[in-house]
Amino acid sequence: MLKPILVRGIIGFFSLFMSLPVYGQIEAKTTRFFEAENSEISPLELRQFAQILQQFQGIDYRTQQKMAITIKKGGLSYERFMEIGESHSNYNYTTGLQASSEELEKFQKTISEVEEIIANTEQKKERLIQSQGLEIKRFRQIETIISQDRQLQKKVQQMVGN
Repeated sequence: MLKPILVRGIIGFFSLFMSLPVYGQIEAKTTRFFEAENSEISPLELRQFAQILQQFQGIDYRTQQKMAITIKKGGLSYERFMEIGESHSNYNYTTGLQASSEELEKFQKTISEVEEIIANTEQKKERLIQSQGLEIKRFRQIETIISQDRQLQKKVQQMVGN
């Protein structure tokens, strides 16, 4: 049950990074199970947030490259990997796309490696956030506030340089 959900998340994550410019990460990996407790963002926090996003761009680019290389080394084309992943994430195990047992084995091995790359990326991002002087919880609060305020979004985009 969890494997299809995880596969869908990884496929979505990978699709997002392969099809969009790297900037749009304000909402990419944040779950919003809470409301921002402190809706005020200081100029310092906003500057820290923008600097973190700039650095996320490099991390995300390297992550994309690692995932692409991993998929290629896994013996499947990017397109075939995505087809199999989408088939699994849509619970189409018996209908739709047909994959050989060899392809499924390659997919399973590759998806495990991609999961590890994503986990490592998330750890790097958390360390980066903390090294810039923000707590993870506060970063996510700021992210939530900005995602709901067009003016702040524009200001952050200007600060990031996009």
